[in-house]
Amino acid sequence: MPDSLFPSSRIPSGIRTVYASFSGGADSLALLVCLSELREGAPWELRAVHFEHGIRGAESLADAEFCRTVCDRLGIPLQVIPLNVPDKVQPGEGVEAAARRLRQEAWKKIVSQTEKQPVAVALGHNADDRIESFFLRLMRGSNLSGLHALHAVRRFEDVLWFRPLLEFSRAEIEAYLAERGFKTFRTDSTNLQNDYDRNKLRNVVLPTLYREFPRARAGILTALHAIADDAAALDDAADEAFRRAFRHGGLDLNELKRIPSALLPRVLRLWLDDIPDRHFIERLRDLLETENSHTSVGRITVEGGGVFLWKKGLLRKLENGSPEPEEPALWDYRAVPVIRFGKTVLRFRSEVSGGEMPSGTDAVIFDAETFPHELIIVPRLYGDEMKPFGAEYSVSLKKLFTDAHVSASEQPLYPVVRDAENVEDILWVPGVRRSASYPVDPSKPFRGLLFSSERLVDVTAAVIGGPDGRILVCSRPAGKHMAGKWEFPGGKIEPGETAEACIRREIREELGMEIAVGPVFTVMEHDYGVKYVRVTFFLAVSDDTPSAKDRQGFRWVTPEEIDSVDFLDADRPVSAEIQKKSEKISGIYNKMRRESVNWVSKQP
Repeated sequence: MPDSLFPSSRIPSGIRTVYASFSGGADSLALLVCLSELREGAPWELRAVHFEHGIRGAESLADAEFCRTVCDRLGIPLQVIPLNVPDKVQPGEGVEAAARRLRQEAWKKIVSQTEKQPVAVALGHNADDRIESFFLRLMRGSNLSGLHALHAVRRFEDVLWFRPLLEFSRAEIEAYLAERGFKTFRTDSTNLQNDYDRNKLRNVVLPTLYREFPRARAGILTALHAIADDAAALDDAADEAFRRAFRHGGLDLNELKRIPSALLPRVLRLWLDDIPDRHFIERLRDLLETENSHTSVGRITVEGGGVFLWKKGLLRKLENGSPEPEEPALWDYRAVPVIRFGKTVLRFRSEVSGGEMPSGTDAVIFDAETFPHELIIVPRLYGDEMKPFGAEYSVSLKKLFTDAHVSASEQPLYPVVRDAENVEDILWVPGVRRSASYPVDPSKPFRGLLFSSERLVDVTAAVIGGPDGRILVCSRPAGKHMAGKWEFPGGKIEPGETAEACIRREIREELGMEIAVGPVFTVMEHDYGVKYVRVTFFLAVSDDTPSAKDRQGFRWVTPEEIDSVDFLDADRPVSAEIQKKSEKISGIYNKMRRESVNWVSKQP
């Protein structure tokens, strides 16, 4: 056996902390011992993590105690994480899949909380694991990339994984441990039971294959190396195809039509950060064969996988009802100081001279002398890079989003501010980072341009009709913004809350009333300077008597009287619409009372 199972060069460069996944089995023990021998003088520190799955009772607890003993002997910090897998299995999910999901979630949390970045997770998979994974993937119908399932280095779920033992067999690993004086290790008793596909393959099928075909194991490993090379070439080609097809957060259907069939699943995986559903791929192929797909409009719904919308030749994924990515917008910020992109509001505040520099990502100052007069705002494009302020090198926006804990599904909804004349020059990603372009030196006199960003405030309001046809309005209580002004009652939508649920809750909390919610009457946007609001106005009816629980005043007014009310600016246009459509609104109120149900239809 060599002095070390693997050289220190197997550890990804630039790593500052290495987490070793330590189950107590032979593979993970050999990995930990080898890393322990390599850590002296290394630029990284070593930590061990053991997951106690809560599946095998006393045996599982004994595994954790064994890991503590080994780590104490080697002087390695150990973190034991209880997962309680049986209590967290989701519908349609097996115990093994649940354990894998919970481990990945735990790793993401561990990595995100580590102060010394960057970090990597070391796993003890070996050559025999590669063969087993190959056969399991083969029986599931995987392509070449799927057959080559275990990679030496791979970033997945925001975690950098590396597997330095992939060239060694279990027998070689156990021999290495014996030479190092580790004659015992833990064995999971469930691995001896043939209830699971992997165990049946490991304990029955492969031993029979190797016995009948003695050269099979070496031949399979040689084939896996060739498959890895072929898969890498296809993945590179898919990466190029993805770059051509990706725009505005979606995929160009015309570009997808041009790529070979073998690349389509790989392009979709790059886009979705996940293995695409087979039925979705089949539906998409049918769509691409349709001659007018670049001009038609439609959607593909995948069970458990979201909704995909195509229009104007672009395929997009809608996440849990989220809005589509915004179209590019040209911004002449001096003529139009405020612009909205999705749920982000951008403001050009003023010119500034000297003074305190803003901190954080929501306010930035650029040099006024050289800064472009027009900006273009677009979603993140695949492959975008930016040199952050204070950094020496450019980094990918994907990494900046990851560092800011912005999920992949949210990233297309964030604005990326660019120079309109040089669109390659990214100036600012509001809420994430600003670039090093057009800096000012606070130690010297300067003229700067101050910009800020904020989140759109989504609120709801109800135009409530009483039994006599009058409409309820409320005044803003003392101490609140715009105190004394009148408004239609409502409030801010909480995260994860629907607009309909919000308006019912707000009316119940503020006025002690239960309402039947009808159609959306209108949606208004208004900039109050201190905040930018989007108000969804519902028609509603109630027979309850309001009570001022938030110290506000209230009164009932007829549609004819409503124009005399001193409304908030965002509510004033709505009062005019109510007067115009008073007869139609009255008809809707009457229908709602007759049917006595909550319903939603198109706005009147």
